[in-house]
Amino acid sequence: MRICVLVNAAGGTVHRDGGVESERARLVAVFAKFAELKFTLSLLPGSDLVRAARRAAEAAGRREIDAIVVGGGDGSVSAVAGVLAGTSVPLGVLPLGTLNHFAKDLGIPNDIDGAVGVIASGNM
Repeated sequence: MRICVLVNAAGGTVHRDGGVESERARLVAVFAKFAELKFTLSLLPGSDLVRAARRAAEAAGRREIDAIVVGGGDGSVSAVAGVLAGTSVPLGVLPLGTLNHFAKDLGIPNDIDGAVGVIASGNM
């Protein structure tokens, strides 16, 4: 599965866990555990999520990627979901915000390894 991972660099856990470069290294290591996932990873300001999600949705329309994954809190998930509304592009969620109500409501594990496991299984 080819996925585009968009992470809000200002997400609650990004700063708590050591900053952007630390988070990038952690996410690359976790995604690398799942050979079936071919991924691109972008950590960007929350204000750039919608624009990046639009570009990713266009790539999905060209069949260059199979799904989009958003990392952040409820606001980040909502922003990207709004772009994908009405499309058939699957959306995965990484709970990297402060409260992560959306992820909790869907039963997505709060730990990154578990959340990526859900994505790798195709349950988006």
